[in-house]
Amino acid sequence: MKAKFIGIALTIFFISVYYFWHQKQSSSDLDVYQYVQQCKAELGVTEPLPQLSCLDGTPVPIYVNNQEINEENWEQIAEDRQCDNPHWLGGDMGCWTYSHLQVLQLNEDNIMVLNCRQKGNQLSKNWFRRTNTNLGMDQYQRREKFERANLNDKDELYFLYNTFNDIGLIFRNIKTGKACYLTQYGEAVAGFLPPLDKPLPDKDKFLALFNPEQSRPPKDFPVELWHRDANAAFKSPSFTAAAGCVDCHNAHGVKYSPYINSKHGLPTIGLMAPLPFLPVGEPYIEHFRKNEILQITTDDIDGEKQLCTRCHKMTTSGTCGYSIDIATGHPNRVLMPWLTTGAVQNRWMPPIEVELSQIKKHVSAIKCCCENPHAKGCKSRQFGPTRADLPKDFERGGGWVDGNEPGLCESIVESYQWNAEEL
Repeated sequence: MKAKFIGIALTIFFISVYYFWHQKQSSSDLDVYQYVQQCKAELGVTEPLPQLSCLDGTPVPIYVNNQEINEENWEQIAEDRQCDNPHWLGGDMGCWTYSHLQVLQLNEDNIMVLNCRQKGNQLSKNWFRRTNTNLGMDQYQRREKFERANLNDKDELYFLYNTFNDIGLIFRNIKTGKACYLTQYGEAVAGFLPPLDKPLPDKDKFLALFNPEQSRPPKDFPVELWHRDANAAFKSPSFTAAAGCVDCHNAHGVKYSPYINSKHGLPTIGLMAPLPFLPVGEPYIEHFRKNEILQITTDDIDGEKQLCTRCHKMTTSGTCGYSIDIATGHPNRVLMPWLTTGAVQNRWMPPIEVELSQIKKHVSAIKCCCENPHAKGCKSRQFGPTRADLPKDFERGGGWVDGNEPGLCESIVESYQWNAEEL
């Protein structure tokens, strides 16, 4: 009898443990649909979300030495890894063609940015799938090739026309600073994206949602690549948070570069920089706090405010690090006469009327504070991840904390010797 009682008690105990564990998992690991609903509520989006197709986006041309990569010059210039406007800021610089970009105005306060990319090693022509096909073709050339192909080649050419292996989706409130992120990468998925705030229709109704001029998948094309719900089309919120979207995009909520900027429909940096960064969803908030991300600037230099932070929100993750080198003169190159200058590939930072030696001082100081935000000569403040974390008077530019730790940043400006030979 005693053994039976112990057995019942243990059963109840394990059931209770499982129940509470399951409840915790369910509440903390939202699926994509739950996350989107949370995003809409917190950002203030009451309208139904638009149906998204990567093919509706505007193709972003990629240039090499001022020449746009196209079908005619693909073989000639596409092996140069250093393109003028890389769509991926790092590694081999992301010089892949056929990226499609959309900046959609959801309402007066909110935008949605959809970036669909095909990524791979262009130097050896290893795309996300093996191919010897000319990758300089635009959307219409790829569609025509697909439509005219025999049945045996249809699947392969549809991959070329309407699959992407890196999809990024950002919701951003341009008044409050709240932001949400969805992503899928690493494997090919069709550019026909499922509804985000309603159930997935059956196959025929789903395909009817898209522009009739966009070719539908051929009969034997893998169904799971185009008819899948949002949970299959995107990584989970917890995965996406851990993958680093918060690290890269926190400064302005979106990322500005020669590839994408206000000319492509994004709000200007001047509008976005004063905003806090308030990511929606516990996984994103936890990631921000875990990495102790701070906004930074420097003490005045020769009586002048830090040049970099006059326009930008500089943070210890996202705008610091190698991004400074890329933005102010490509890595391993000396600083040019006005931050960046000359050919198209260097036109990122705008020209400013400042002495070269002064520019070098400001860049050196901000780089030092990026690495040592609490050092003397540096200032830092919280800019997220929730409103409760924001310092008093944040909206009026207050809340900065002076660094008090000994280090190089206080003296780096005074000790830096400008070398005229670097010009």
